[in-house]
Amino acid sequence: MPDPIVVTVIATPDPSAQDKLIVTVDQELVFLSLEDLDQVRWVCQNGSVEVNFAPAINPFNPNPNSGGQYQTQTDGSIVSGTLAAGQLDPDAELFNTFKYTILVKSPDGSRSGSLDPRIKGRRMRVYHKG
Repeated sequence: MPDPIVVTVIATPDPSAQDKLIVTVDQELVFLSLEDLDQVRWVCQNGSVEVNFAPAINPFNPNPNSGGQYQTQTDGSIVSGTLAAGQLDPDAELFNTFKYTILVKSPDGSRSGSLDPRIKGRRMRVYHKG
């Protein structure tokens, strides 16, 4: 199994609002392949991260009862798991797009911010040569 694709989450204090963080990521769009068992690792060194997918459209676990939330501690990371085949188009070459929300809280809990990036997943290889 390949190493997870790392998404670095950066949270900086918003100078115009005392309780807000400006959240950015180094990859706003990540491409994943079921065939290659690709996964995502979200990492944030300046806050705790919560990654939220709508449960029924979570590309990694579509079970509406188990939720679509992944959480880290400050300076932690979380790995998504591999794509769920039932969430992908039957055509192996077509990508499905999944929107999710990243919520970051400062270590002292006084500030927070969010961002809505995307994941594109398909059955066929994306990065690795066959």
